Amino acid sequence: MVQDSIKILIVDDMSIIIDIIISHLDEMGQNFIYLKASNGRDACKIALQSNPDLIIMDWEMPKMTGIDALSLLKKKEQTKNIPVIISSGFSDAKNVRQALETGAIDYIRKPIDPIELIARVRSVLALSSSINALRQKQIELEREQEKVEKILKGIIPEKIFNEVKESGYSKPQRYKNASVMFTDLVGFTQKTCCMSPKRLIDELNDIFSAFDRIISNHNCTRIKTIGDGYLAVSGLPQSDENHAINLVCAAIDFRNYIIQRNKTHRTNWEITIGINSGDIIGSLIGYENYLFDIFGENVNTASRIQGQCTPMDIAVSESTYNLTKHAFNYQSKGVVNLKGMRGIQIYNFLNNRIEAIGSDCIVESQLKKKELVK
Repeated sequence: MVQDSIKILIVDDMSIIIDIIISHLDEMGQNFIYLKASNGRDACKIALQSNPDLIIMDWEMPKMTGIDALSLLKKKEQTKNIPVIISSGFSDAKNVRQALETGAIDYIRKPIDPIELIARVRSVLALSSSINALRQKQIELEREQEKVEKILKGIIPEKIFNEVKESGYSKPQRYKNASVMFTDLVGFTQKTCCMSPKRLIDELNDIFSAFDRIISNHNCTRIKTIGDGYLAVSGLPQSDENHAINLVCAAIDFRNYIIQRNKTHRTNWEITIGINSGDIIGSLIGYENYLFDIFGENVNTASRIQGQCTPMDIAVSESTYNLTKHAFNYQSKGVVNLKGMRGIQIYNFLNNRIEAIGSDCIVESQLKKKELVK
């Protein structure tokens, strides 16, 4: 196996000393590539350009001393990890300490003893190799950690994720001012029964990825997908006084996205959307496989409202209606008996708006829908 070459930068204002050092290092029988500099300034330039594996540098030189060059190298991100051996005629212990404190990995006194030089270079290269291997392993671990965190952030709201990361725990909480939205694809089972698994997943990925972008644009949070269903909230885990308006805006954009998507895709979809507002309990579930989920009567109510919608309807409860009626026009559907619940007043969103906030929502939707369809 061919041995990888090792680049050694030798810095001294006397070329004969550089040649002597090279002749000694040649006795090691390794594949060394030698770089040369006559002062600290040139050494720094070469180090930046060539990234040597080791620098052997004299202390006393014109233009820039070795100790000043060492200090500069250790301050730069590109060169701070290059091991540097300082060579010097100074024999005082305080000089050795200064060199080491500045960042030198070793110190050789002049005149240079060939046996000592070879021993120190061999030791430094071995140590540097071990350090580089550990550093590379650390980089790989950090990359893996970033991948894991990215996955978890897609499952758990960022605020909850940060709580778990910092303390290992997230306390269940009742959010008193929040809204919840259920969205479902109409006729999903019938439309997908003949699709290949890949096409089915591609359809869901395309639609739900667009929904995710819309949710993020309106300061909402996706909780989870349930087959062809999509569950989102606003007002938790971060509080937001506009939680109901946020979700209605998101719902409008959901519907507009589906309308635009149907113009360019062979499978046409319809959706139903139900929104309710009120107290919601949110909690992290599981000790090993984390999932943030929401609970309570108001969550069930939103699901029931969505379940009684006709295709492409956006239906809201009376609580959501009262929080958003100043911004949107609705039509009362009257009191509706929901499965397992008492009858409640439901309103359907109409296409016209009352105030700027509703209009802004639609304008924003029109500006973004081309991007979402891509």
